[in-house]
Amino acid sequence: MTTKTAPPIVDADGHIIESLDDMFEFLDPAIQKTLTGGGVIGQAMQLSKGSLFGTLDGVHFTNVSGGTSSAAVERGRINASEHRAGSAEDWIALLDKSPIERTVLYTTEGLQVGKLRNNDYVVSMCRAFNDYMANCYRKKDSRIHPMGLLPMQDPSRAVLELRRIVKELDMPGAMIPSTGLDLHLGHEYFWPVYKEASDLGCVLAIHGGANVNIGINSFTQLTPSNIVHHPVPLLYAFVSFVYDKVFEQFPDMRVAFLEGGCAWLALALDRIQRAAEFTGAPPRPIEEYLSSGKVLIGCEGIDPTLPYLAGRVGIDSFAYSSDYPHEVDFQAAMEEIDETLETDVLSESDIAAVLGGNARKFYNL
Repeated sequence: MTTKTAPPIVDADGHIIESLDDMFEFLDPAIQKTLTGGGVIGQAMQLSKGSLFGTLDGVHFTNVSGGTSSAAVERGRINASEHRAGSAEDWIALLDKSPIERTVLYTTEGLQVGKLRNNDYVVSMCRAFNDYMANCYRKKDSRIHPMGLLPMQDPSRAVLELRRIVKELDMPGAMIPSTGLDLHLGHEYFWPVYKEASDLGCVLAIHGGANVNIGINSFTQLTPSNIVHHPVPLLYAFVSFVYDKVFEQFPDMRVAFLEGGCAWLALALDRIQRAAEFTGAPPRPIEEYLSSGKVLIGCEGIDPTLPYLAGRVGIDSFAYSSDYPHEVDFQAAMEEIDETLETDVLSESDIAAVLGGNARKFYNL
């Protein structure tokens, strides 16, 4: 444990783990019936809970061929509490015993919302999820700031839901799936949502999601899929927002790019610079987007590429993201904070900005 005094810390990207029991009351009655095993689809869902065939993306299955486990697995996982990991009670315990003062929480199951194709269903599910987040997380502790889900498949209804999320449910904004949708995120089809976000001055977060239709469908192992299926879609989204002029059209919209680290930005900067020499410059220098206070990029503490990027584009758009309780347990999340505090490659003001100041301003906490 570091001896340095931590600045006020804000977690820009933590996660809930959904409880179907707790979410049940917010679901449409037809979905409740299916969930409890009613009808053929309900029976199939019940079977899938104990399936040995993995999840429907065909990748997230048990590793039977050995390989290196995470440090948390090797030493035994240490959660923040004895409560269910990712529950509101678990997060309250984490906030009580850590230097993290506030956390912004994202879905786990809903990361694959972009794969859904029945618009009525996805609208209903997003509404139920948002009610669940408001009642079972936001109302439990003022330090917890859950993010909603939007049915981006139906932009007109996504606009209404975003307004409800911000105005009625007291959330900072909503997550947009980085994968699964039929169109790239800068496409004009989605612009009504971006206009509403700009008018509300709220946050839209593009978050790493399912590994579908991004060129890795034939991958057969979890590890190589995990290396690319979060950062690559963030690169796609950022480049499309720049060149489709989404940032120009909706200047008050705030966009977070989360769960892919920050190294993808170095690739984007190099390729944008190269493209400017041959095919066309972006509407504005990329540094202007990144220093505007309207873009946030999550990093797991002192990512190896962060000092380079801070020197190249400044520190204003980078923020610590715990990812608890996904890839890290409580101990690992605290170690990442300690490593950031102890680094000698960032100034004290840069460390304070990454660990809390940038996220606090961006999310308006």
